[in-house]
Amino acid sequence: MNSISTLIYKSGYFLWKARYFVSIIYNKIKFKILLGNNCSFDIKIAGVVNVRLVNKKSTISIGKKFISLNGNFYNALSRDSRGSILVEENGKLIIGDYSGMSSAVIRVSDTVKIGNHVNVGADTMIMDTDGHALNHLDRRTRGIKDSTNTKSAPIFIEDDVFIGARSIIMKGVTIGARSIIGAGSVVVKSIPPDSIAGGNPCKVIKQII
Repeated sequence: MNSISTLIYKSGYFLWKARYFVSIIYNKIKFKILLGNNCSFDIKIAGVVNVRLVNKKSTISIGKKFISLNGNFYNALSRDSRGSILVEENGKLIIGDYSGMSSAVIRVSDTVKIGNHVNVGADTMIMDTDGHALNHLDRRTRGIKDSTNTKSAPIFIEDDVFIGARSIIMKGVTIGARSIIGAGSVVVKSIPPDSIAGGNPCKVIKQII
C-alpha cells in the first residue's frame, strides 16, 4: 500500500469512526428524550434505528449497558441495514440489562420481553403478531377488520439466550434461558432452556450439558 492509498484508507477510517461516535451520542439523547426513565443513559446504539410508538399506551423499557449496532458496517453481517422498532397500541417492549443486537427488526402488538445478557444476531426479526388477519376477506379491507382480527401473542426470550443471524421469532413463543438458536431459524414453537435448536421450523437439536 503506497502513501496515497494509506492516506485515503486512514481518512476513510477516521470519518467512519467519527460517524460511529456521533451516532452513539445522538442516540443516547434521542432514546433518553423518547423513553425518559425507561431507558438507561449508559446504552450504546450506533447507526440508525427507526423507532415508532403508536401512542402513549405504547411502552419501551431498555436496561443498562444495552448495545445495538445498525448498518454502516458496524457489524459486517448486517451490512447497511438499519434497525427498526414498532410498538403498537398497548404494546410493551422490555429489554433487560447487558443485552445486544444488530440491525434487528422488532414489532410489538402485545408483549416482547428480552432478558438479561441476550445476544440477538444481525437482521433478526422478532414479531409477536401476524401483522394481518388470516381471513382473506378481512385482508381485502386493508383497514379496521384487517388490523383488529390479527392474532398476537407474547414473546419471552429468557436470560443468556443467543439467537443466530437472520432468525425469525414468531408470536407466542418462549425461548428458555441459555438456549442457542441457529442462524436463519424460524421459531414458531417454544424452545426449552439449555437447548441448541435450529431450522425451519426451529426444533431442538440437542441439550446443552
